[in-house]
Amino acid sequence: MERLTGHVATSQRQDTVSSRVERRLQELEREMHSEERSMERERRPEPRVALSDELQETLVRRQVQAHEREEAITARLLKAEKEKSKMEQDLERARRLLDQSEDSRESLVQQVEDMRGELLRTRNDNTELQRARVETSKATAHAHGSHTERLEGRGGLRGQDRSDLEKEVAELRIQLCKASVVGEVEELKRALERKEKERVKLGFQVEELSSDLARREQQQLRMLEQLREIQSRGQAERRDMEALLQESTRSKDELKTRAQEAVRQWRAKCKRMQKELEEAKAQVQFHTDKASQATREKESSQAQLKALSQQIEAARRELSEILGRLAQREEELHRKDVELSESRQRQLSLEQEIREVREAKAALEEETRHQATIQARLREQNQKLEEQVNTQTRRSQREKDTQAELQAALKQMTAAHAQLAQRLAEEESSRKELQKGASDFQMKLTVTQKEWAALGQQLQLEREVHQKELDNLKSLMEDNRVKKDCEMQAHLKEAQADAASNKELCGVLRIKLDRMKDECDKLATQLSTKEEAHALFQRKYHLLKQKLDDKVRSGEQRFVLESELKEKLLRMEAEQEAILTSLGEEVDAACHSLARDGEDKLQAISQKPGLVKDPHHWLAETKTKLRWLCEEVRERVTREQRLRKQHQQTRDQLKALRQSRDSEHITLLQRLDQQEKLLNSLNTEKKELLDRSRRKEEEMRSLQDRVLDVEMNTRVALEHLESLPEKQCLMENFKDLEESQRQKEMVEQRYTKYKEIVWDLQHQLDESKRRIQEYREEKMDATSRSLKLAALSSSIKGPSTFLSSSLRFDTLSPHKCLTSSDLDHSAVNGSKLLTD
Repeated sequence: MERLTGHVATSQRQDTVSSRVERRLQELEREMHSEERSMERERRPEPRVALSDELQETLVRRQVQAHEREEAITARLLKAEKEKSKMEQDLERARRLLDQSEDSRESLVQQVEDMRGELLRTRNDNTELQRARVETSKATAHAHGSHTERLEGRGGLRGQDRSDLEKEVAELRIQLCKASVVGEVEELKRALERKEKERVKLGFQVEELSSDLARREQQQLRMLEQLREIQSRGQAERRDMEALLQESTRSKDELKTRAQEAVRQWRAKCKRMQKELEEAKAQVQFHTDKASQATREKESSQAQLKALSQQIEAARRELSEILGRLAQREEELHRKDVELSESRQRQLSLEQEIREVREAKAALEEETRHQATIQARLREQNQKLEEQVNTQTRRSQREKDTQAELQAALKQMTAAHAQLAQRLAEEESSRKELQKGASDFQMKLTVTQKEWAALGQQLQLEREVHQKELDNLKSLMEDNRVKKDCEMQAHLKEAQADAASNKELCGVLRIKLDRMKDECDKLATQLSTKEEAHALFQRKYHLLKQKLDDKVRSGEQRFVLESELKEKLLRMEAEQEAILTSLGEEVDAACHSLARDGEDKLQAISQKPGLVKDPHHWLAETKTKLRWLCEEVRERVTREQRLRKQHQQTRDQLKALRQSRDSEHITLLQRLDQQEKLLNSLNTEKKELLDRSRRKEEEMRSLQDRVLDVEMNTRVALEHLESLPEKQCLMENFKDLEESQRQKEMVEQRYTKYKEIVWDLQHQLDESKRRIQEYREEKMDATSRSLKLAALSSSIKGPSTFLSSSLRFDTLSPHKCLTSSDLDHSAVNGSKLLTD
């Protein structure tokens, strides 16, 4: 969804940018048309009277046709604006490639700036030539006026000389005009020969481009076939994954129901245990009076306890084994869920690759379209050159040909637009279907997460209850320890008081010893003996006290142990019945969950309600049920092996897809090399065209100079020949000069069109370089994705081997016995797995 929002935002921005670029282009075209019109007006100083009515009509028709063509071009531009909104992604990539290819763009910008400078120079030269022409015309008129005045001043004297001079001047002018016309005709013939050579070269280039286009169309058809194959494979894999998902969801639901039932049973057991603890506390006081009788009955009960403990341990071992198997199955289901998530990720990666291939296909189609437009432009240029060569002979045929070409181009454009619209509609429908599937999958994930959260909360509550019970037991133990410490401190205080009294007696005796020095030695010996005896008595006293305390403690511990053992006997009897019933129920539930077609067998195997008291019959029936469960598990193992084989087949298909993708990469690289070669050839052609344009500009300048000279001569000749009706050949020569001037204007128009063509070629070169960079980026993305796929395949191999080992363990250990210690351990593990 984040990618889609980013694409929408970028498309809106591109709409604004593309509209601005188009507006700017339209403004530039208008400015160019206005400048050309102004230049034509300046070149035509005065309307000529000599133009015939037929020429005027043809000019009017051409103007109408040009207006109609401009309207058609505007309609095409509007259609292109509508279609540009659909091609927004391609514009984004092109702009990214523009940012990356700054070096090539700078060189092209410099070339464009050079071309603009040359255009400005040509315009300035034209304006300067026009000014010089006007000034020369004025100077010649002024000189002619002064010459006529001088001749009129001398008219009276030299009338005959003047007439002779005028005749000679007229003859000289006629000769000059003929010489200039002959030279211009020869130059025009040379120009026509050059243009014919260029036309032949352009024909060869057009043929080469048409062959390249045919090859590229074949390559596009191959790419489309490969894309269809990839889509069909992706749909088949998607169906397989959906079937696996449904099976996994069913097994999950069954396990959840079993876990909830087991949790409820354990809660009921905990409540029963709490009630029994309360009853036991009430009976502790009653059993203190009967402690003496319990010692006698203790020996007889110990033998019974040993036998019961052995039976309970065996039952616990069996329960622990069953719970261990259940835990292993839960682990296997969890691993299957992990494998399903990984397969979903692979499916998403495959879908992303398909999208990238589609984008590459769209880029290649755009390149072919651009090349088709280039070819159409070159064809139009060739036709225009032919038409310009044959303007004097076949004007009507040229108009018909141009109309037919325009109609064919319109048909091609409409067909291309219809194909693009169909492809875009198909891609939008596929995108909507993928979005719907993603939304359904997200809803399922949210539901499962909520269920896991509820189970986690229940387990946390049970843990809190157990912790509270443990805290109560710890507080009782601490109270007992505090009482014992207080008793020990009291005994220590008594001993310290005795020691203090003895010390006081010693002090009195010492005072008496000072008084009685004679009896000192005797009393000293007596005191030493008495002190030693007193120390021995104190030691004996402490030892006896410790022995008494130990005996009291041992008696209390024995009494507590006897009471606990009796309570345990009662509990174990009740637990045995509850465990046997719960085991029978769990085994029945497991049989029902695994049974699909064998319900008759289950009815025959199912336990009766009175079998709990007879352990032998109960064990026999449980063994039969466990055997049946082992058979069902083996069937499941075979099914899982089949699924693994299918998974291996999908891996092989993925390898084949990778190999096909590598081959496609190689072909695309070859195409890139071909495009680079084409770019180099286009650069060389562009340089040749620039050289030709420079030569043509020089020729135009020379022609303009000659035309100015001819116009000056014609004006001077017209002033003298208007009065002479005999010399009509001069008028015909002037008409030829006018036609040469028209040809000059046509050449200028061709020059402007040629510059526009050069500009379009530069723009196409920029776009091709951008696309090449885009394709390189896509190639890098494809390599990174291939590495990710390799990592995913290696990660898939690990859990698959682990699943096989766990399944083998389950099949090998179906007939083991259960013990009580293992039962408790397996119950704790089951609660941990539920929390996980």
